[in-house]
Amino acid sequence: MAKTVTPVAFEYEKAITTNKKVFYFKDDEFKIDRISKEIYLQEDKEVHYPTPFRGEDKYKTIKKFVYIGFKKKLPSGVYKVSTFGYGFTKVLAPVISYLNANCNFSEVIIAKGGSDNMDIKDKKLFISDTTLQKLFNAFSAINGRHKEEKERAALHELNQLFPAIVPAPKKRYVPGTLTAALSEWQNALTEFNDSDKSAIKDLFDKLTLLPNFFLETNLIKTKEIIDNKFIQASLIEFDALMKASSDTPTLEKKWQAFLKKNSWVFSTLFAQPVILHQDEAYVGGKDYKNKNGKYSDFLIKNGLSDNVSFVEIKTHLTELVEKKPYRGDDVFALSKELTGCISQVLNQRDHFQKEFYSHAYKTKDVQTLNSKALIIIGKHSTLSEKQLHAFEMFRNNCKDVEIITFDELHRKIESLLKIMTGKI
Repeated sequence: MAKTVTPVAFEYEKAITTNKKVFYFKDDEFKIDRISKEIYLQEDKEVHYPTPFRGEDKYKTIKKFVYIGFKKKLPSGVYKVSTFGYGFTKVLAPVISYLNANCNFSEVIIAKGGSDNMDIKDKKLFISDTTLQKLFNAFSAINGRHKEEKERAALHELNQLFPAIVPAPKKRYVPGTLTAALSEWQNALTEFNDSDKSAIKDLFDKLTLLPNFFLETNLIKTKEIIDNKFIQASLIEFDALMKASSDTPTLEKKWQAFLKKNSWVFSTLFAQPVILHQDEAYVGGKDYKNKNGKYSDFLIKNGLSDNVSFVEIKTHLTELVEKKPYRGDDVFALSKELTGCISQVLNQRDHFQKEFYSHAYKTKDVQTLNSKALIIIGKHSTLSEKQLHAFEMFRNNCKDVEIITFDELHRKIESLLKIMTGKI
């Protein structure tokens, strides 16, 4: 009985010159005998010609892979022997699928320390070793995740059937999974749902507690980015409120809510570090019927001395100066709203100071040492030149009450953002 001869596929050295060694791939079954590899002797370069699989070309258009600068140690993600067919490994199959369907490259050049480029005209794809490693890691994570998910699913089902024998699957993170997931992110915050945001925050909180997980410089940079984004978001909300065209008690409440949420703004208005001590603070003044109590919109406390300041909030639509001159054409009276607000905040301060040492205020939390008062009201830009002159003369002579307009506050926040981003 005649022996069956098993077809042999192998690579062999075909020729050698002063410049390179030339290898061929031979497959007796499919009658293939053609060039498969060139190793250059005078330069750090190696060329692979994708060997056919079962007689068919491995790629639709790619005819060769060129490796430059690897010193005979080829990178991850490509086959090093002809047995599997030269070119990308199975891990990078999605990359090949895309190239075959959408591109017409005949040559792939992978260079250590090189650049990435698609030369459509010459049909060449350039990939650096760094990019290839990144692709390999990303798709390895995806493959690992799929394998892990299948194993976990099988273990979960068996554990449900035989809980006394088969243990429940343990939670384990597959390295590279987060990288692969974030590679799909288009940098739009709307892509994250509340669950995603909560998970990211929890992860960041935990990782920042681990010693040496982040470089200190990276943490500082991350904090700068977060701070900048926070201020930018505050400015967007500020601008939205400034677009309101109807002056109502509801609008005033909205401004109060905004400043409560963004109480850091007050630090830009005082010459010392301050914190929000209390909003809608009771400052005294009740009569024997327990009525007529005084409430300040905000009670601000110096972060070092505990000295308090009183803040009253109106709206950006509140008038600052009367429309008609009081005398001649250049003497203007302050508006009823502004003078009333000044009287109100001074009255609050007076009651607070008188009752400070009574039973209600026997506390070490706050002090009142010639406390300041602040009013945020109106818009500077609504005033005519003569109205502005009258307004500035008054507020610059106002000793105990500081008056700032909403557009001035907006400018202060913008300036802070410019300082933080280095764009000033």
